[in-house]
Order: sequence, then C-alpha cells, then structure tokens
Amino acid sequence: MPQTLCPSCGHSPIPRGAAACPACGEPFDHLPSYKKVGRTHLDRLGDPVDDDATVFGGDLVTSAVSAHPGPVAAVLGAGALAWFLRAGGVVGSLQDPSWTYGLVALDLVLALVLVLNRGPVKGIAQVGLVAQLVATLWLARASPAAPVHVAYVLLGLVALSLVMGEPGVVRRYASMGLGLCLALVSGLLLAMPGTLSSGGGVRQLLVGSELGYRLELPVGWERLTREQLATHMMLPAATLSGSAVGFGDLARGRYGMLWVERGSGATLSAGCQGLLRSVGSSPGAELSRPAPLALGGRTQLYALNTTSGARGTLGCGLLADGRLVGLAVVAAGAVDVQAGDAQGAAAFAAVGEGLVLQ
Repeated sequence: MPQTLCPSCGHSPIPRGAAACPACGEPFDHLPSYKKVGRTHLDRLGDPVDDDATVFGGDLVTSAVSAHPGPVAAVLGAGALAWFLRAGGVVGSLQDPSWTYGLVALDLVLALVLVLNRGPVKGIAQVGLVAQLVATLWLARASPAAPVHVAYVLLGLVALSLVMGEPGVVRRYASMGLGLCLALVSGLLLAMPGTLSSGGGVRQLLVGSELGYRLELPVGWERLTREQLATHMMLPAATLSGSAVGFGDLARGRYGMLWVERGSGATLSAGCQGLLRSVGSSPGAELSRPAPLALGGRTQLYALNTTSGARGTLGCGLLADGRLVGLAVVAAGAVDVQAGDAQGAAAFAAVGEGLVLQ
C-alpha cells in the first residue's frame, strides 16, 4: 500500500486510523476515507495492520500540493499573465515565436487541473512546468544573462518548486509571494528591455516575411511608431509593393528606418534620392564608406540631414531580384556637425550589422 503523508505538512508515516497529524494537528476525521475505517467489517478486524499504510484511498487528497492548490494556482495564474504580456507584445516586444501563446494556455490548464484535483495532478504539473522551463531557456539562448530572461526562468523555477515534494505552510506562502513578485518584475522588464539588459542584452528582432528581411537591432533599440520618429525622421508611406519599419533608441537619440520595395523599376540612384526626400532630408553628398554587406553589390550611401538637425546616413541597395532596399539611421542632439556625423555613422554601422535580406 502507498505510504502516508500529511496533506498539510508532509509528515510521514501516519498511524492507521489517526484522527489528526501527530506533527501539525491537521484533522483527518472529515475525510470519507477516514470514516470508512470506522465501518470496517468485523471479519477484517483480525487482518494484519500496517501502521505505515495510508488511510486515504481512491482519488482523495494524498499530498500537500493537491490539498492546498491555492498558492501554486496563484503563481501559475500570474505566470500566464506574464507570458500573455510577452507573447502578445502588450508592453514590449521580444519578437518571440507565436507558439509562446501555448505557454499561456499551459499555465492556465495546470492551475485548473490542480484546483479540480482529479487524477495524478502533482505529476501532471511537474511535467508541464519542466516543459515550460525548457522552452523558457530555449527562448533565452541568445542572451541568457539578460534580466528579462532571468526573471522568466526564476518564475518557472518557483512554480516548479511548489509542486516538488511536500511543501509546508511557510514554503507554500513564501514561494507564492516570490512568484507573484517575479511575475510583476517580468512584466516591468518587458517594457524596458534595453535599459535593464546586461551582458549580451536583449536584441529585438524585426522580421518582414513578405518582403524578405530580418533586422536584429542593437541592444537598447526597439521598434518605433511613425509618431515617435516624426520629430527627427519621416517614415515613408507604404505602397502596394513596399513598406518601411521604424526603430530607434529613444534614450540616446538614435532613429532609423528600413525600406524594402519589390519591383520598383527605378534605378538605384533615383530610388535612393526618392528615399532621401521621403525621410525629410535635404539632398546629401554621396559617401565613399563601405555599405552593409546585406545591401548587396550595387549600393550607394548618402549623408542624411533632417530638418531637426539630426545627422546620419542613408544606404541603398538594388538586389539581384529587383528589390530596392534603403536603410537610414540618424543621431540627434549632437553639439556640432562633426560629432553628429560621427555618431550617425557609428549608429548606421551598428544597425547594418544586424540586417539580413533573403
């Protein structure tokens, strides 16, 4: 027969027929299995007694986890919210794959299973949380030391610790408090991944599947809206064959945009001059610096000077399949022209390293 465990503190063994736990005083006489012992048939009174055998039976409560599912269910619910904020890009975007929505559903399903207490709920929760932890570590593989990834890993570990062994009262509620705090911290870190990153940092990934681009931004940069860019750079309006995406580092005054257009029919020089006008720049001098490798073998670089005083570079490339690609990056707030040009050129080179065209 299975060994006994107190559903409250995990004390073992519990003598057969005991009305309460000898360690913590948790009462057992309200359980149907305890009442069954009192109705044992007379012809079985002489059977050998195993004092270590459980008095619980069937699918009744047999562990501290299933006896007190509230704390772990609360942590799982908070974890589901944290994963929803991350998967949906509600307060910040790490550009995670769409299957991360499955982690939201996983946490909610595990919480429901624990509350309903049907079947081997503890084992199901353990397997589910281990799978979630593996997925979290995989998502963090590019920058495992980034605080936002560390917070999500710790949140998974706290939830897992609540379904391992037989947690007592102190462990249950201390872990619940820690788990809720970690869920809150995880959401806050999503909103500011650049400023709170360390080591490799969090690098946002911008992907345009239809136009065939992949841009991994430097640490601290993020996708920006047209309104956020408007002061220092205009974002060209989308057409049937092309569109632009804006990005930047607001804290450091860096702004940029990537334009990809299929089959424009324009020459490289004409297309690049059109992009200069579209971003709000006066005609700039052609530069002799090397262009990012992703722009291909046919490239042109121009100095970029916007009406706000931001200075930088526009690089254009005409790919073999006819796509026109334009990458523009400016730096704002420089004290003089030379410093602005140097800062803009450095920002352009940093962004260009993360560009891949397919």
